[in-house]
Amino acid sequence: MHMYRGNKTVTNSSSYCFGKVVTIIFIIVFFEVMPLKSIFSVPIKPEEEHMFGVPGLGGYSILIQKQDEDEKQCRQRKRILIVDDDLDITFTFKMILEENGFNKQVDTYNEPLVALQNFKPGVYGLLIIDIAMPVMDGFRLYQQIKQIDNKPNVLFATAYYLNYEVLRGYFPIKDENNEIDEILGDSGGRFIKKPVHVNELVGRVKSELLS
Repeated sequence: MHMYRGNKTVTNSSSYCFGKVVTIIFIIVFFEVMPLKSIFSVPIKPEEEHMFGVPGLGGYSILIQKQDEDEKQCRQRKRILIVDDDLDITFTFKMILEENGFNKQVDTYNEPLVALQNFKPGVYGLLIIDIAMPVMDGFRLYQQIKQIDNKPNVLFATAYYLNYEVLRGYFPIKDENNEIDEILGDSGGRFIKKPVHVNELVGRVKSELLS
């Protein structure tokens, strides 16, 4: 319906409102159908591709972070070194850890001397060392590694019962700085009892890397 005033056409107000409603509906449908990430995907940094931002008041705000924060921190930590003379143990531990968030972060050795020869400072955040190994036991290996790099945390794997006197009798090594005495007196806090449950192993490793 139009009203004529001379040569000018005046649009009916109802038509104008209808046009506005159609426009609003189109905008809503467009943003519901189109994936938000495909429209406003804005990586914050190259190493943060798991995030994306959307325009908002005052700039961009982070909307989604896919990975759990604890697991992200674990992956950002340094590597894990496992030393055990039992090939089945090193293979199993490595497989479990790589399947639970530590892919391509685990190195294994079955000979302590080879592990020591190849050890480099600043590479590892956690050591998992078997105690009873030929040539060099786990305590001696740990003492040698600490002279190269004293920052990594350590967990000792053992099939023995966690008894101070028994372990001290099996491994009567020199302990001038009382390091081994402190470890043995740690109420099991530095030990993993073999065999170990998958959840316990993964949980202990995550805890050590986050500490």
